[in-house]
Amino acid sequence: MSDFPVPEPAADVPADLSSDEPLDIQHDTDPAQDHGGGWRIPNLGHALSFFSVAFLALQLGLTLAFDAAHIPVEAMGSHPGIGLAGEAFAWVLALLVSSWLFPRQWRRPFLDGLQWNASMLRRRWYWVVGAGVLLSLAAQGAEHFVKVPDEDVVGKLMSTPHGAWLVTLFGVVIAPVMEETAFRGFLMPALATMYDWLSLDRTPAGVQRWETTTGNTTSGLMFGAIFSSIPFALFHAEQLRGAWGAVGILFGLSLALSFTRARTHSVACSAAMHAVYNLSGFAAFFVATGGYRHLEKL
Repeated sequence: MSDFPVPEPAADVPADLSSDEPLDIQHDTDPAQDHGGGWRIPNLGHALSFFSVAFLALQLGLTLAFDAAHIPVEAMGSHPGIGLAGEAFAWVLALLVSSWLFPRQWRRPFLDGLQWNASMLRRRWYWVVGAGVLLSLAAQGAEHFVKVPDEDVVGKLMSTPHGAWLVTLFGVVIAPVMEETAFRGFLMPALATMYDWLSLDRTPAGVQRWETTTGNTTSGLMFGAIFSSIPFALFHAEQLRGAWGAVGILFGLSLALSFTRARTHSVACSAAMHAVYNLSGFAAFFVATGGYRHLEKL
């Protein structure tokens, strides 16, 4: 069961409308700061804004990185290390801009509006870590039954010990935080809210329910999980050189991360699980290559 209490029904909501209310996890606790019932964040507009910020930051990051190296951006495929540095800069920049921009729209701290909810991670860390390891083992087992590229971008970057450590740092720290913020923090709840609005019962009772709650329905969360997992998997398709079996494995991973996000109401939990998933894979490489000293064994 969730550790979150179910909110008391509003005084003007009939009892029969509140018996199966979704968790009201975004209401303000201070009436002076209340934004009114049904005020949902992040919505689809917020998600589109975030992805626009991330896209612009990525273009800037890649341009700066390749300019500093005196290499044209068109040659990015031949210099994946420089591309990785530009991408890391871009993701950090996008988070910094977002942490300034969205609190001014939401009138609450960025992590609160995003449902980062680190306290849930502190309570459930053992469950998150265990699930991340199991997911990684399941994915490694599934790779034996699908076609995977002989050498993807990550493999190319891990051709030297220095590159291997940089990729490990990026994959365990930066990528999980950024990807979970984008896909589980913004896109999944935005799509769930869109689904709930489009499927809303246009009766006085249905409208009243919408106006007095901020939680998403189970159907909305399922819709958000599925349709945020598709771009998540496709986001990695180029890296995997179009190996659709491997892309399908990432789609399954995304569904598992989405379930964790929905179950715990915590992007921190899904980000930590994502980080453990990646770390487990790198740990296997680390052991197989004697601490990244014998990368020819990869």
